[in-house]
Amino acid sequence: MTAKMKRHPPGAGSIEQQLRLYAGLVLFVFVSLHFLNHALGNISLAAMNWGQDLRYSIWHSKIGGWVLYGALTTHVALALWKIARRRTFKMPIWEAVQIVLGLLIPYVLIKHIVTTRGAEAAFHSYIDYQHTLSALWPNHAFLQSSLLVIVWLHGCIGLHYWLRMKSWYAAIRIPLFLLAVMIPLLALTGWISAARRLVLEGKVKVNITAAQQAELFTITEAARGVFYAIAAGLVLFFILRKVVDALRHRISIRYLDTRTIKTVPGPTLLEISRMKGIPHMSICGGRARCSTCRTLILSGQATIKDPGSTEAQVLKRIGASSNVRLACQIRPTSDMTVRPLFSAGRAISGEGLLDRYRWGVEQKIAIMFIDLRGFTSLSEGKLPFDVVFILNRYVDGVVRIIKKNGGMVDKIMGDGIMALYGVETSFEAGVHSALATLADLSEELSRVNDDLAEHLDAPLRVAVGLHGGTAILGRIGLDGKSGAASGLTALGDVVNVAARLEGVAKEENAMAAISRELLEVAAVSAGVESSRRSVVVRGRQAALEVVCFSDFGPFERPTQTRSDPSKAENASL
Repeated sequence: MTAKMKRHPPGAGSIEQQLRLYAGLVLFVFVSLHFLNHALGNISLAAMNWGQDLRYSIWHSKIGGWVLYGALTTHVALALWKIARRRTFKMPIWEAVQIVLGLLIPYVLIKHIVTTRGAEAAFHSYIDYQHTLSALWPNHAFLQSSLLVIVWLHGCIGLHYWLRMKSWYAAIRIPLFLLAVMIPLLALTGWISAARRLVLEGKVKVNITAAQQAELFTITEAARGVFYAIAAGLVLFFILRKVVDALRHRISIRYLDTRTIKTVPGPTLLEISRMKGIPHMSICGGRARCSTCRTLILSGQATIKDPGSTEAQVLKRIGASSNVRLACQIRPTSDMTVRPLFSAGRAISGEGLLDRYRWGVEQKIAIMFIDLRGFTSLSEGKLPFDVVFILNRYVDGVVRIIKKNGGMVDKIMGDGIMALYGVETSFEAGVHSALATLADLSEELSRVNDDLAEHLDAPLRVAVGLHGGTAILGRIGLDGKSGAASGLTALGDVVNVAARLEGVAKEENAMAAISRELLEVAAVSAGVESSRRSVVVRGRQAALEVVCFSDFGPFERPTQTRSDPSKAENASL
């Protein structure tokens, strides 16, 4: 891979954010295994106890216990600290829902921990599923089920808004959604079914005495009181800070082309925008993982602290100029004039807001340019109707072949077609799909020439350029009324190289010019050494190794037939 293709990694957030994330992931793994253990109740109580023994071998080990309770303490403490530092509670709905769910969890979770782990530690009781189900059903069934749903929703929201910036997430989002629905449903039905069977079979058994239960309930109430006293203290701290801020001097923030507002120093620029109702995009929720809150600082930059390592990484990745900063990371202390670069004075809602391609992602894909050779001279002397008829027949056939092999048509430019491969799959799968397109393209071109034989002076010929690497994928332009995003397109160095290779194919009188590194990904070796070229591409320092093919024979599949693909598809149905 060339140096140009190596990009800076996505913004990972600060150390604090990463600790909170990794601690949350540990807890999500624990919860997932716990829920799957509950789901075994749909089979039998013996299956549940078997699953519990398996879980205990992990989480009741010395290392497992430290990891679990360390993650729980870290995640809760950092989450409360994050809430305490907020300067406003105006935020996206998803973020507010996650915070509310997080604050509800301890009410039931504390009791669950105390009556299980607490009973084991304090009274050396044997806490198996028979005891747990007997203690929960039916009096505490609603609270326990609520805990299950609340914990799962809290975790899934956080997981989704972390993963949605990943290039591979879109391809597996639907299967993950199905799992996210199935696991809690199976867990709920599992523990409830097992508890009801215990009652019907007369096997209800609690392994602690009434006095021990009362003592555990006392500890539960005390622990709840401590947690919510801390939460109340945070609220009080927020209120007191608001009162103090009201008495402090104010600074002016002028939003270019909108309005000027007065605020106190302390909040981030993103928080200031939210407090004052000024549209300011932030897809990652102000975690410095994206760059959608980027802002042009027109005046007052000298009083802002230099970017930290997290912000600097994101700014470097997008190639930002020195006066562009992330609004979620800067805290104005003096008058400023700013211009949010992703805010057009209106909010984007609906599908446009949820579509990751609306904001641009980096992803490895294969890009193919297909162009008719000599079409200008071919169209001379023909009626406009004939030219359009020939072009439509050719384009329709090529587009069908592209889509048949899993490609995505980026754009059609007269007699030229640009196609993307690997957008919804892996890069390797996309490369193989692109080469499979070449195998079918030869046959399709023969069919087109047969169909248009009476209209052509000479058979149609194509030139293909194919290259792969990291590109920027995004939807450029929005409909002003509906906010619907335009079609997906690719940008970047890899696109320029693929377009250049299509020109190389014409220069070398070849049907295709393909970068050697892409052929290596597909393990194609036939005819490679004898057809190698070194091509200088504008904007690149080093020459690019290219392989030219006079035909598409090396890519034809052994089982390929010369029949019409549309008929083959109908036959398979």
